[in-house]
Amino acid sequence: MKSAFLYHSLRRDISNFSLIKHRAFDGFLISMHQSGTHWLKHMLATALTHKYELPPPQYIHANDVIAGPKDPLANVMLPHIVSTHSIPHILLGSSLFRRLVKLPPYVILVRDIRASLVSNFEKWKEHYACDFETYLHGDISGRRFNNDIWWCLRFCNKWGELAKKFPDGTLIVKYEDLKSSPLQELQRINSFWQLDLTEDVLSYAISESTKEKMALKKDPDTPFGVTVVRKNKQPFMEWYDKDQSTYFSNVCDEFLNFDFGYDYRT
Repeated sequence: MKSAFLYHSLRRDISNFSLIKHRAFDGFLISMHQSGTHWLKHMLATALTHKYELPPPQYIHANDVIAGPKDPLANVMLPHIVSTHSIPHILLGSSLFRRLVKLPPYVILVRDIRASLVSNFEKWKEHYACDFETYLHGDISGRRFNNDIWWCLRFCNKWGELAKKFPDGTLIVKYEDLKSSPLQELQRINSFWQLDLTEDVLSYAISESTKEKMALKKDPDTPFGVTVVRKNKQPFMEWYDKDQSTYFSNVCDEFLNFDFGYDYRT
């Protein structure tokens, strides 16, 4: 299993050129799957459009304001901020490469992996067509699921390594901190990206980005059976029985290099 994980990690590390090709931005939001991406994007998009007196984001994903790296700038008045779930190419860890090439400042949004997995399974279970235990064990090759434990480990390891090596260009934001102190975390991002958003603007963006208000802005093109705003209030740890918890902890012990302060032994 160790060799398979290392092989597939390296295979993807040297083949994913997305962040190499697409880098001319004022800010780059990189997030784990199901880590609050839509919520953070909606808050930032609402704050930016409010400041520049533009129409607010039309849908929950706010892609009309903060789109993907291949999409055109939504409005020339706005800072060019983009979002992706991408894991970086191995070159982004090279100090020489960074001296030769200008890279945008990266905000990395992370979440407790266990919660991310539960949320992803709930969102895509109709498509995965398997039980939670099968999904929890994942596919080490990365082909079956759009996100599983192995993808999360690769994401945390690669971005954790870059954040440690290049702290001035990388800001780690934890979903749990964003949830408990949204204004404080938005102010950190605001300062890091130098967006010059006032506290009043950020507070307004928070008030306009509640689950209830965002649920009214669901994209009509969302695939059938996919839930964007999670409605199940069951605590994520209740999904894990003793054997599944043990499996998860053992995998993290062996393969996870950067836990971002989460306790995966509990």
